[in-house]
Amino acid sequence: MADKSNLLMKRKEKEDKEATEVTKDVQEVKKEGEKTKNNGEVPANKAAATGGAVANDQNGDFQVQPIELPPFEIITGDRIDPFIFKFQFKNVEYSSGRNKTILCYLVHKEKTNDGLLRGYLEDEHTSTHAEEAFFTQCLPDYDPALKYTVTWYVTSSPCSACAKKIAEVLRARKNVRLTIFSARLFWWEEAEIQAGLRALHSGGCKLRIMKPLDFSYMWDTFVENDEQPLNLWEDCKENYEYYHEKLADILQ
Repeated sequence: MADKSNLLMKRKEKEDKEATEVTKDVQEVKKEGEKTKNNGEVPANKAAATGGAVANDQNGDFQVQPIELPPFEIITGDRIDPFIFKFQFKNVEYSSGRNKTILCYLVHKEKTNDGLLRGYLEDEHTSTHAEEAFFTQCLPDYDPALKYTVTWYVTSSPCSACAKKIAEVLRARKNVRLTIFSARLFWWEEAEIQAGLRALHSGGCKLRIMKPLDFSYMWDTFVENDEQPLNLWEDCKENYEYYHEKLADILQ
């Protein structure tokens, strides 16, 4: 119990620190807005710090400015950059800046000479997510007469929309067995997300949280590591146990 209390205290300290930093950014932007209220201009870096919220009227009130995102795309490849892997797959609870999904996959087709298919998908922003794109880009030649064993290693568990689509695919393709290893749980406190995970589980999809050994396996299998060993972050095992407990509670 003491260890769990310490863990909760550490997470609360991180949350308080992030909240303080955001408050400071907002205060700085408001000061800039007061200085430039005659022309409404605010330095770009200040606007970005508050997600596009800038003080641009005489009362210093904040107005949300639209942020233009670059075109959406699905990126495919064989091996991930080591720095991207260490940042995007880190199993922290506060995943600020980790706004994309990277899906590494292994596919085994029985009774074929294709061997083990391996690669990754990476999505950004909106539209088709990596989970959905996998079935159209990585299994375009799907054969209902074959049995498929598919393993995913993803930066976070599926959103509710992706969970629904994956469940539909698994219902339609009874010959596909899917196991999903997630580094983190995506918005796991939301009822809709929990319902999606339970629907996947009941539909035959195996849901797992990545253990420290899984991160090491990924490093050797999917990362341009230049034969360098992976030095796991200090709280990797602790964070795994935290997410493992949350997932078990959701699926029970």
